Amino acid sequence: MRDVLVIAAIAGTIYAGYAMRTVTVPLLVALALAYLFEPMVSRMSRWRRMNRPLAVSLILGVLGLGLAATAGVLVPIAIGQTLSFGENLRVGRYDAAIARALESVPDQFRGDVREWTERIVHPLAEPATRVSDGTASAAPIPAAAAVTAQPTNAAAAANVFTIDGPLTALLGAGSQRVYSVALAALQLGLLAFLIPFYFYYFSVHWPSIVDFFAMFVPDGRRDGIFEIVREMDRAVAGFVRGRIVICVIMGVMFAVGWQLCGVPYGLALGLLTGAFSIVPYLGGIGLPFALGLLVADQFGLEESARMSIWSMILWPSAVFLVVQSIEGYLLTPIIAGKATNLDPVTIVVAILAGGSVAGIYGMLLAIPIAACGKIAAKRMLLPRITDWARGRASDPLPLDQR
Repeated sequence: MRDVLVIAAIAGTIYAGYAMRTVTVPLLVALALAYLFEPMVSRMSRWRRMNRPLAVSLILGVLGLGLAATAGVLVPIAIGQTLSFGENLRVGRYDAAIARALESVPDQFRGDVREWTERIVHPLAEPATRVSDGTASAAPIPAAAAVTAQPTNAAAAANVFTIDGPLTALLGAGSQRVYSVALAALQLGLLAFLIPFYFYYFSVHWPSIVDFFAMFVPDGRRDGIFEIVREMDRAVAGFVRGRIVICVIMGVMFAVGWQLCGVPYGLALGLLTGAFSIVPYLGGIGLPFALGLLVADQFGLEESARMSIWSMILWPSAVFLVVQSIEGYLLTPIIAGKATNLDPVTIVVAILAGGSVAGIYGMLLAIPIAACGKIAAKRMLLPRITDWARGRASDPLPLDQR
């Protein structure tokens, strides 16, 4: 009964944390950052005239300046390329290439695929102006004209962008957009304040936090449990810290390589692909987008100015293969090593399982959890099962033993 109550208490705590995720997510992110930066803070605090608060303050300052400088340089370029891509879609630059691609779709699926593509490319245009079977028709109706072309009766207006309350009635239907943007900005600003604040507190008091949890470890099992925890720490910390550095390097290489190959918006796409690469094998989703953007851009040019079809496919693929080879044979062995000690099949299965349970968050946590589970099974469960199989124990799971 005691064990059941303990399990129920743990499950209830997890559920309460999920229900209050607006509060708990910044706490967990800050705790994870404090864990990742602990070796640096510990090493800096051993310098002369350097204590933990000063070391954490210096790290926060350097991180803030680095993020501000990176955002000031890269974010405007990435946003500009993204807006340019959206504008090119709106004016129909890629309609001819999309129409040619639709011709290769089987007849039984072509109608559905065309309708889905039209909704994405020209969501506000009239059906007559959208991409047709082989030709790009007149330019789509601009957003303002499309909005004014909608029915203006009271029933239709009531179904568009409504918020209950007298404030909405006073400000009009557009107030929902302003409210949503303001709420998103407020949440982002709150996260930008809370995460560094919690990070400072956790990093300064990290030894006290570790000592607090160490109090609950039984004295008779202290050495064995601490040894297992240290092994898990090496696996998780090595993987996470190494993956962050690796994905940054890969993002820069993807961005530079695809930009040199002529891939439209290669900088933004390369950095995004590098960010996805924090989960092993997930960065592969960037290659189809690079190929599709380059093909669509080239088919929008005159035939004499186009690259050959083999060049469109070869060069972005070569960049992807070179970066993946550098990551697999150079970056991972040097930076991360065999931190998790997991084979590729286990990593793929863990990623798929984590994604099916908790989406992108599950994919991020799947490999560290799998590594810790492997260590726990190897050090705690398998020896007991082996003793039971050899006849040296009557119960493979002696949960009631002290």
